[in-house]
Amino acid sequence: MNLENVILSPVVTEKSQDLQTIGERLGKRTVKYTFKVHNDANKTLIKQALKKMYGVVPSAVNVSVFRGKMKKFRNMPAPRPHYKKAVVTFADGANLDFAKV
Repeated sequence: MNLENVILSPVVTEKSQDLQTIGERLGKRTVKYTFKVHNDANKTLIKQALKKMYGVVPSAVNVSVFRGKMKKFRNMPAPRPHYKKAVVTFADGANLDFAKV
C-alpha cells in the first residue's frame, strides 16, 4: 500500500476538536488528532504515513473500526460504507497544518 493513500482525511467534529486541547487542560503537552484512514491500514503504516506527510512521529496510535449501518433510501435498503478511524497522540505538542498537504 502506498503511504500517500493511508490517511484519507482529518475528522473535524466537536469531539475531535476537544481532543486537540485535552493536553492543555491536564497541564501536559499532549495533542490528539483524529483521522479517517484506509480500511487495510494498521498502526505502523499510519505512523509511517504521518512521518512522511507531516514530518512528525506520533507517540501512540489508537485505531477503531466502524461497521456501516443499513439505511433506507427511497424505501430500498442501502448500506453505508465501513470505515476505520485513528486517534493519533503526539507527546511533544505538535501542530499539524492540514492545508499544507
